[in-house]
Amino acid sequence: MFKLNKLPVLLCVVLTCILVSVLGHSHAHSHEPPSFKYSKNANEKDIPKEAVSNYDLYVKALGSTVFISIVPFFILFFIPIDGTVEKQPLLKILLSFASGGLLGDAFLHLIPHALISSNGDVGHSHSHSHDNHEPHDLTVGLGVLGGIIAFLVVEKSVRLFSGGHGHSHGTDKKKDDKNKKNKAKKEEIKIAGYLNLAADFAHNFTDGLAIGASYIAGQNIGFITTVTILLHEIPHEIGDFAILVQSGCSRRKAMFLQLLTAFGAISGTFLSIYLQGSSEGLVSSLILPFTAGGFIYIATVSVIPELLEGSNKFSQSIKEILALLAGVYMMVIIAQYE
Repeated sequence: MFKLNKLPVLLCVVLTCILVSVLGHSHAHSHEPPSFKYSKNANEKDIPKEAVSNYDLYVKALGSTVFISIVPFFILFFIPIDGTVEKQPLLKILLSFASGGLLGDAFLHLIPHALISSNGDVGHSHSHSHDNHEPHDLTVGLGVLGGIIAFLVVEKSVRLFSGGHGHSHGTDKKKDDKNKKNKAKKEEIKIAGYLNLAADFAHNFTDGLAIGASYIAGQNIGFITTVTILLHEIPHEIGDFAILVQSGCSRRKAMFLQLLTAFGAISGTFLSIYLQGSSEGLVSSLILPFTAGGFIYIATVSVIPELLEGSNKFSQSIKEILALLAGVYMMVIIAQYE
């Protein structure tokens, strides 16, 4: 049986190999000044696809994807939360941060990128629609609504099929009804956690598509995209970890489930390179708004109601609101550098 305490050692080895590979490749181009790889000329330089083998693309892109998945995983070891009553104030603060991150991610990252993928040049699309009075493209809006409705249908379905059909008699009816209510509440929290995992898997898949397409465009663009997605994923993964703990998962199980969502990014990267980025725009325009709808549903239906339960102190409420604003502001900063 594979033990989790051996996992950090193996991941450290993989991480070290990736760093050595990246540093070794960068050293091979040491005749260029260090600032050149960040310059506009370097990022816009056309690199023939024939000059870079598919094997090289797979190694670099998948290496970046694994790196992005490993770094947040190690950070979760230092998040001091669990399901105990003593840690509930800190857990609710992290849940507030998670809800701000989910909403900021949906409205500042996923939906704008979906609009770009759907319309190409936003400015051109706007002027074209205004001059000819053509109907607006409803694809992104319908995708967001579709995500919200789909997550609602899934949660409703799980509740219906797991609600049970027990019967009660006599004086035990009130006690049985109370037990059913408590069981339904517990099941609701678990559903919220797994819904968040599904949305996170889809989100990681789109990140993988972006990484694969960026390395096809050029190595320097791939490096920049990797750093941008990494900065975006760290706060997002911390928030997802808090949601899973609140959903009833232990620390170990929550971390393991978070690590499993990395397969979404790996599969997205592999598919993007396999198709040479030809369908990246089409797939992103469909998946991004759907994922945004899922994030909006989780934040407003599953996370925020948890924050409203109980009689919190005034200082605790202020901390939660500030944490929510910090989650949104984190996504604002990241969106400015994308």
